[in-house]
Amino acid sequence: MRVVLFDIDGTLIDSGGAGSRALRRALAVHYSLREDVDQIQFDGKTDPQIVREILAWFNRDDLFSAEEMPSFFSLYLSFLREELSDGPGFRILDGVRELVTTLYQREDFLIGLATGNIQAGAQLKLARARLGQFFPFGGFGSDSEDRTELTRKAVERAHEHAKGKIDNIFLVGDTPRDIIHGKEANVITIAVASGNFSSKMLASYKPDLVLTGLDPVEPIIEFMSL
Repeated sequence: MRVVLFDIDGTLIDSGGAGSRALRRALAVHYSLREDVDQIQFDGKTDPQIVREILAWFNRDDLFSAEEMPSFFSLYLSFLREELSDGPGFRILDGVRELVTTLYQREDFLIGLATGNIQAGAQLKLARARLGQFFPFGGFGSDSEDRTELTRKAVERAHEHAKGKIDNIFLVGDTPRDIIHGKEANVITIAVASGNFSSKMLASYKPDLVLTGLDPVEPIIEFMSL
């Protein structure tokens, strides 16, 4: 059995900025924070980490406690539903549907998620893409702010779902953080330059494989099957 863990944003889908717009709206309503937050890079970070870093930029991170998170993210999810429904630019990236469908149909593969999205947010994005049925488990930003830990949680859940011995675990992602934290979690890393980072940049972090995209799917499946 081989397990493939996928990142979501920039790897499976381009949400057209729906997530960042929803987050900004939630920050404005919940914390009255309407200042520009473009100086905070979102790529590869967990949702709680992003919120904490934004609030820290304005010296307000003391407001983001464990008790505060549920109410904030409830508001965020309500805005995310609206943005995914009404916002422009949402698309499934090339090769994704074919790759996911092919792996899902094979008995020797099990696919899941390793994403910085909180679980409910991940589910909303995958539902919009009509991909949710392919991912029965994962590790999420709601499991841990630390990407290594959420990847380990995904691995743990993979073992719970696997019907037999797991031979290899792969992680497919589009950012340096996917590579860094994937290596720390001892999985095989596949970097895909379908997000905001070039193949050259991703290659400098020494993943096990670098791709320009997930199309065509045959060489990817061949690599995973070795």
